[in-house]
Amino acid sequence: MEHISTLENSSSLVSITLKENKLRKDGTYYATVTRNKASFRNILSEIAEENKGIDPFILQYCAILMQKKILKFLEQGKAVNILDLGTMYIAMNVSAKSKTEVPQNGKFKVRFSPTKLTNSSLQNLNIDKIVYNDKSPEIDSVVDISSEEENALTLGAPAKITGANLKLGSEESGIYFAAVDSDGDLEDSSAWIRVDDSKVFRNKPAELNFFVPQTLDSSKEYRIVIKTNYISASVTRKEFLESVSNIVKIKE
Repeated sequence: MEHISTLENSSSLVSITLKENKLRKDGTYYATVTRNKASFRNILSEIAEENKGIDPFILQYCAILMQKKILKFLEQGKAVNILDLGTMYIAMNVSAKSKTEVPQNGKFKVRFSPTKLTNSSLQNLNIDKIVYNDKSPEIDSVVDISSEEENALTLGAPAKITGANLKLGSEESGIYFAAVDSDGDLEDSSAWIRVDDSKVFRNKPAELNFFVPQTLDSSKEYRIVIKTNYISASVTRKEFLESVSNIVKIKE
């Protein structure tokens, strides 16, 4: 099962997932940080909101010009400093047994090296929760597909859940909306609202897509609960594993 330790007085939404280190047999774990992604649209929207004198269309146009120029420099084989936040540089995937096997035109990829300025922005982060992962479903984000807004869904609109081990298994598996009280605690499971199977149009280990039930109450806040016993196409667990999302608001 998934074990969550919530830390009080946390001022951030950063959560840590501890996963068993399969390379060592000493019971140690390695940690990954759940991604709370800010999209390109989020960045432009906040800048425009905080700087009323800037035309948002000009802001977007300038950002696109910068994007194109960065890509142009990369095409020329250059490393590029990105707003003094770090350097994007070109690396190569090479696995050769001898010098003669090194490819002339290999597979290139882009890597990023952050500056001290970028790393210093993380100094005040706190851990919101720690998840001990044992193949239980893990919810990283809940997003309205149309607006790209996170943790705010629209009745009847398509939504996306990303994470790990999310794929739904047998008929008892499912996506549930559980209303929360003023303390953020879940109501009794008998009152949870299940997303009909016909409304789930993407069922993958790393992503679930579905239409938000029209029966939800927009005056309430919810947490999404994933229940699944999926192992493989032909194998399911006897017990169900669960994962619970952050609080989600519902819009009409």
